[in-house]
Amino acid sequence: MMGSSFNRFAAAAVFAWMGLPAFGAAQTIPSPFEYLERRQEAGIFGGRYSVGTGRFGYAPSGGPMFGARYGVELSGPLGLEGSISFIDSERNVIDPSQIEANRVIGLTDELLTTIDARIRFSFAGRRMWKRLSPFLTMGGGVVFSAGGDDTLDQTLLAEDVFSFGSSFYGNLGLGTRWFMTDQLALRADGLFSLWKVDTPPGFSDPDRAFGEVEDGEWLRGTGFSLALLWRW
Repeated sequence: MMGSSFNRFAAAAVFAWMGLPAFGAAQTIPSPFEYLERRQEAGIFGGRYSVGTGRFGYAPSGGPMFGARYGVELSGPLGLEGSISFIDSERNVIDPSQIEANRVIGLTDELLTTIDARIRFSFAGRRMWKRLSPFLTMGGGVVFSAGGDDTLDQTLLAEDVFSFGSSFYGNLGLGTRWFMTDQLALRADGLFSLWKVDTPPGFSDPDRAFGEVEDGEWLRGTGFSLALLWRW
């Protein structure tokens, strides 16, 4: 009798042990990666941009920035995006006919506009990691002046007036997207950029003893922005 009970117990133990691998195989470990089903996104952003003002200090120095962007996921880690931004900038009005201590005759407003297209490379591919998707962007476009106050400029000689005009706008960015939901995301961008400004011809006047003056200067800028995106 006792042997029969032991046999039944041993058989039950063997069957339980044999079932453990199957039970363990059925367990799944949640992955921190999730696939991005939606391909398009658009939204608005705001931030701040700063840029060099050049040798003589007459170029716009940057300021608050706002704009809009659109993006689309391509194959793998690649994406394509475009943006338009407005920079509410200020610049010094410089009179090169004055001695150095008196050359800055005032401060004026200058609204700058940038339009560009970028390639986006996502480090996680077309996926998010714990709802984050860090990326690198690279692109180019155009930057131009959308107007400003020229009252002080009218007091200068025509050849001494700085005009921003338009220029090639190259940029390199680093940032991340945080997918709050499948349709709503928050995006942070750090931006490094480059554009060129022309030197007013009056600054090259040999009688002003400025030495060698270039026809133009490439100026480096940096910016930071936060965007709210809608995805579909």
